[in-house]
Amino acid sequence: MTKSFRVQLEKWSLIAAALVTVIGFPLLLVSLWYAHRVDEVISEQLREIKRIAQSENSVALNTMVFNDPSNSGIINTIENNKPILVENGGVYSNVALDKYLGAFDTIAQVYRDGFLSEDHLCRSFSFYIEEADKNSEVQNYLAKYPNFFDGFRELLPAIKTSKSSYCGIHQGAAEPHIQHP
Repeated sequence: MTKSFRVQLEKWSLIAAALVTVIGFPLLLVSLWYAHRVDEVISEQLREIKRIAQSENSVALNTMVFNDPSNSGIINTIENNKPILVENGGVYSNVALDKYLGAFDTIAQVYRDGFLSEDHLCRSFSFYIEEADKNSEVQNYLAKYPNFFDGFRELLPAIKTSKSSYCGIHQGAAEPHIQHP
């Protein structure tokens, strides 16, 4: 290898390195910016999917609780301060009350897993949870079965400490401002 060839090679190597730096660095920056934008778009899509799942779960949970005749009857009985269980002069069996209170276990699980928003929890269920909690027959039933209905028990503090405006409309109110028909 001759000296002039070596000099030419070094010169072209420097030019190539300069071109890589001048062109490559901006391309790297553009690639990083593009990757960041793709990440933001994917994150927004994931948030939207979660919102859709929360809405769908809210509809399904509302259907589970409110479209069941015995649950609706228990809700009405609690709201009208009437006895619930047959043994206390009401019309519902222990199984029906188990099913009603057990529905809140499902709601609590879905809420805990992040698939029910706090607003949906409060808007749809807080009034009914608070009303059931104030009912002495429900309180006695919960005391009789302390190893069951953890979901119901977990939702009470979640509702009481909620920052959702939908939970606040029921707290301390004698009658709710918004109530399911």
